[in-house]
Amino acid sequence: MKILKLNVLALLVIFSVSFTSCSSDDDAGSQDEDTFIRFSIDGTDYNFTDIATAESLVITLNGNNGEGFSNVGDTQIALWIPIGAETGTFDVDNSFEATHQISFSSDAMNFSFDFAESGTITLTQTTGEYFEGSFNATITNDDDETISIENGSFRALTID
Repeated sequence: MKILKLNVLALLVIFSVSFTSCSSDDDAGSQDEDTFIRFSIDGTDYNFTDIATAESLVITLNGNNGEGFSNVGDTQIALWIPIGAETGTFDVDNSFEATHQISFSSDAMNFSFDFAESGTITLTQTTGEYFEGSFNATITNDDDETISIENGSFRALTID
């Protein structure tokens, strides 16, 4: 069941990435240096910039430590929120029915598209030019290694 769920969610991510959106006044290929996903794991700080916002069945805010989707690096994070999201604090979990989710991949840490089994996403802005908020999560990989993502914050373009 977990493999089926991961395959379905992986397809959703791939499909979502194909619908990446920028605000209507951006030039094609431009980067928005005001967008970011920041967080800490075991005292190590991560700061991903030039965040992609994608929409299909859900809205995903995608960040990585590479140079973009063609070279994503070895660590990636995605925040999944429902279309029409409103401000507030929402629980995340790894069930297929969850409306808010966090996925994490890191080759160096041996995490391969794993979903948070607990945590929260707080949306402080969902209208206008940006989605903004904070998050935290606990994620366990297939080897039963657990990480805590702490002090997460994000700012990503909305979809026009």
